[in-house]
Amino acid sequence: MKTDILKYNGDQLLEIILEAVRDVVDFELAVILRLHRQDRLVVSKASGPLAGKEFDEFQIDLRQRGDIARLLKTSEPYLFDEEEDHIDTYEGVIDLPEGHSCLVAPLYVKDDPVGLMTFDHRACGKFTPAVVKFIATVSRLIAIILAQYDSGKYLDGIRKHLIRERNILLGERIRVFDTLIGESSSWRQVIEQVRTVAPSVLPVLINGETGTGKERVAQAIHELSDRKDGPFIPLNCSALNAGLVESELFGHEKGAFTSAEGLRRGRFEMAHRGTLFLDEIADLPGEIQPKLLRTLQEGTFERVGGEKTLSSDVRIVAASNKDLREEVRAGRFREDLFYRLSVVPVNLPPLREREHDVLLLAEYFLSKLRNTRGYGDLYLSEEAVEGMLEYPWRGNVRELENIISRAALFVRDGRIACRHLGLKSFGDLLPRSFNEPDTPRSSDAAFPTLRQMEASHIAAGLDRCRGKIYGEDGAAVLLGLKPSTLQSRMKKLGITRMNFMQV
Repeated sequence: MKTDILKYNGDQLLEIILEAVRDVVDFELAVILRLHRQDRLVVSKASGPLAGKEFDEFQIDLRQRGDIARLLKTSEPYLFDEEEDHIDTYEGVIDLPEGHSCLVAPLYVKDDPVGLMTFDHRACGKFTPAVVKFIATVSRLIAIILAQYDSGKYLDGIRKHLIRERNILLGERIRVFDTLIGESSSWRQVIEQVRTVAPSVLPVLINGETGTGKERVAQAIHELSDRKDGPFIPLNCSALNAGLVESELFGHEKGAFTSAEGLRRGRFEMAHRGTLFLDEIADLPGEIQPKLLRTLQEGTFERVGGEKTLSSDVRIVAASNKDLREEVRAGRFREDLFYRLSVVPVNLPPLREREHDVLLLAEYFLSKLRNTRGYGDLYLSEEAVEGMLEYPWRGNVRELENIISRAALFVRDGRIACRHLGLKSFGDLLPRSFNEPDTPRSSDAAFPTLRQMEASHIAAGLDRCRGKIYGEDGAAVLLGLKPSTLQSRMKKLGITRMNFMQV
C-alpha cells in the first residue's frame, strides 16, 4: 500500500518525524524553530509532554540572545554537560532545572542556516553520544523539510497575493465594463479596442453619433489605464464661446478680463497625471485650435492674462459626433490638429447597428430603476420588445435610457407595453411617405393599419427586386434596412420571398 507523502503539509511532516524520533530519543520537549529574516527564531513545531500552547507564539530575538546565535553558527549538534551552565532557551515559557538533559542541533541546508532544533528532559543523562549522532542525521532531514516548507509557504503567499491582485484587477475591469453593455459583434470590437488602447499614453479620438456613449467609453479608457488614480476631467467644447473655452482649457489670472475676479486653474492643470476628455472637439473655435495644438505638441501653456509658462502631464481623449475629415476639408478644423488627436481612432456604432444590444441595455436601465424606491418590478411586454427591435433609435443609447425612464413613470403593474414607450409617435417605424399618406382618410374603417401599410410596402419592395433581399439591387437596400431586419419583419408579417421570385 502506497502512502502519498504530498498530501501532508510541512507541519504534519515535522510532527510525524518528531513522533518517530521519540521512539529512539527519550525527550520531554522537542522544539523546531525556523530562522526568520536572519535575526529571529520562530517556533514551527513543539512536541512532547512539556509542549503546550504557550509555544505557538514563541520567538527568539538573536540580537538579544547572543548565546543562542553563537550556537546557531556552529552547524553541529551540541550536548550540554550536566556540570556546565545551560542556556535558558525558553525563558518565561517553561522552567527547567539547571541540571537537566539538553541537546541543541542547528539546522543547515549545505552552508545556509534555516533553523534550530532543541531536545530537553528534566532528568540528567538522557542523551548519549549515539543519540547526538542520530540527531545530527535527523537534523539534516528536518532542515530540508523546513526549507522546502518555508519556500512553499513563501510561494503560496506570493500566489495568494497575486490572486488577490488579480481579483482586484478583474473586479475593476468588471466594474468598468459593467457600464459598457452589449454583446453584438460591433460592440465587442469597441470593447477590444478599449482594452488595447487604454494602457498606452497616445491620444484617442472617439467617433460616434450623439448618444452612443462616447463619454462612458472615454471613462473606461481612463479607468483601465495607468492613470486611473489620477483625475478624469471632461470639457464640452460646444457649450462655450471662444473666450470661455480658452479660459476653461488653460485657466486665467486675476484681472485677465472683466469677470476674472481671481486666479482660476484650467482643465489642463486639473487633469495633471490624469485624462482630459474633450467632448464635441469639432466645435472647438478656430482661434483656440492652434493654442490647443501647441499645448499637445510641447506640453506647455499659459493661463489667460498670464506670462508664466506652465506644464501638465495629461492624456487626451477627444470625441466628436461629426466627421472630422469632412470638417478639415471644409476648412473648419485644422488638419495638423486632427492628425495630432486621431492617433488612435475608436468608432462607436449607432444603436440601430448593434443587433439585439437594445434589449440588454433596456434591461440594464430597468435594473437600475428596480433598485430605485417606488418603481417596483419592471419588465417589458412582448410587443414592447418587438417595437424596440424595429425602432431605428436615432438618439441611440441616450434616447433609449430616456424612453425607458419615462415609460416606467406611467406603468402601474410593472408591465411596460409598447404604448408606454411611445415609439410610434416618432414616425420612424416606416418610411415617411407611408407614415404620411398623400390622401387623408376620414373613415377609420377605410384607414389602413400600420401593420397593413408595412406589409404592403415590404411586398412592393420585394416585387420590384424579384424576391432578392441581399446585394445592392436587393430589397433590403431599397427599403433602407439591414437584410436581417427585413427578414425578421417578413417573418413577423408572414411574407415569403418565394412569392416574388421569377424563374
